Amino acid sequence: MKQKKNTMQKDILFLAASSFIVVVAWIGFNLYHIYVTSTVSEDVQIQLTPINPVFDQLTMQQLKTREDIKPIFDSPKIAVSPIPSEQAASPTPAPLDSGTSNVTAQNAPAASSASKLAPINSPINRVGQ
Repeated sequence: MKQKKNTMQKDILFLAASSFIVVVAWIGFNLYHIYVTSTVSEDVQIQLTPINPVFDQLTMQQLKTREDIKPIFDSPKIAVSPIPSEQAASPTPAPLDSGTSNVTAQNAPAASSASKLAPINSPINRVGQ
């Protein structure tokens, strides 16, 4: 019985030692992999420079004493009104010949020039901001 118990202790010791070596190797390879593969590109590494921990006290005091500026989120009021063009706003009708109702291209109003808009005073709604 003593022989069997001694063999079992050696097997458990071998498994424990092997597991310890595998875990230490696993951690070592992971640390090496993290060290080799950096997530910061070389361009960014060049731009990264440490900040000087010594700050100018006079500048810090001036920043503390400067006036607080409250931002105004209202823009100037703008309104929209049509800009009259010379002929597009009021087309001159051509005389019709004895009861015919043919419309020519000269009589049709130009929609593109009449749709120009000018600013007027009205508030801007900023939904969701």
